[in-house]
Amino acid sequence: MKPKRILMHRFLIIGFSILTGIVIILLTSSNPEEAISAFFLTPFSGSYFFGNMLAASIPLIFTGLAASVAFRAGLFNLGIEGQVYFGALTGTITARHLPEMAKFPAILITMISAASAGTLLTAFSAFLKIRWGVTELISTLLIGYSMIHITDFFLEDVFLDQDLGLIGTEKIQESLLFEKVLPPSGLSTAVFLAFGFIIALYILQEKGNFGLKVRFYAENPIFSRYIGLNCNRIALLTMILSGALAGLAGIVDILGVQERMIRGFSSQYGWNGIAVALISKNNPLWIIPAAFLFAFLEAGAASGSIFADLTPEISRIIQGVIFYLVTAYGLIDFLKERRRNGNALS
Repeated sequence: MKPKRILMHRFLIIGFSILTGIVIILLTSSNPEEAISAFFLTPFSGSYFFGNMLAASIPLIFTGLAASVAFRAGLFNLGIEGQVYFGALTGTITARHLPEMAKFPAILITMISAASAGTLLTAFSAFLKIRWGVTELISTLLIGYSMIHITDFFLEDVFLDQDLGLIGTEKIQESLLFEKVLPPSGLSTAVFLAFGFIIALYILQEKGNFGLKVRFYAENPIFSRYIGLNCNRIALLTMILSGALAGLAGIVDILGVQERMIRGFSSQYGWNGIAVALISKNNPLWIIPAAFLFAFLEAGAASGSIFADLTPEISRIIQGVIFYLVTAYGLIDFLKERRRNGNALS
């Protein structure tokens, strides 16, 4: 599909999704003008709201990258939700037990530990696929869900802060947190880190030799083996990179916004990240506006509930409809491209 047509389709589906949201508001609100303004304009009404919206897009950028890395290789990582959660716990506990040291190496160690936790889960799924042919679609999903419950066990027992009043860990020391960019909003310097990963991944996939090998593997694994590519190695490295990015999503949100790990803080990060990857067609540069769109919908739902007569349930219905339309379009387009590639190579 030509780039101009792809761009047009993206704008059409987003425009239709927003129009659907407006129709729902008109049908359910007693003051539609106020509700529409709260939902669509309040997130842009000041540095506090705008900063919080940008902060909400940062973990979606990482989970979107995690999903797109796997999808680009023709693989499926459906366990991102659990990888984010487990990575966040690992990074938080690492940060809590680090000795006194400079800020940069401390944050780096924390992030490496979180990325390693996500990598551990996806590497195990890759091993099952390589060794016994277990589809990664099922293994990542089951392992991811299992790790959510295992992580909750440690949060509720071993690492629980008894004085918090919520199920969560003790607060991470101030010296390890990212600097705020638009205080008092939650936006931090993590936004620059996210952009850095996007650029690095774009160079790796579009300009690097590894990206070319991944494209060959995605389009035809049998032909890739025929020309001498190590397909098992490509699958393993791809899943490792996907898991590392998922693990980073959790700890970056904690160091930038949460300041401690609280049970359920990352709910839907993984699934929304998959939707971000689908609408961006696995292009790292397009993940930025896709993640921003999803963060905007989240911020609009919250604003509609606070400043207008939209109940949280109505706001979630609007989100659900828009998410469904966006995700369905991305999934259909993704499957069409896979089928087209398969026919061309058969």
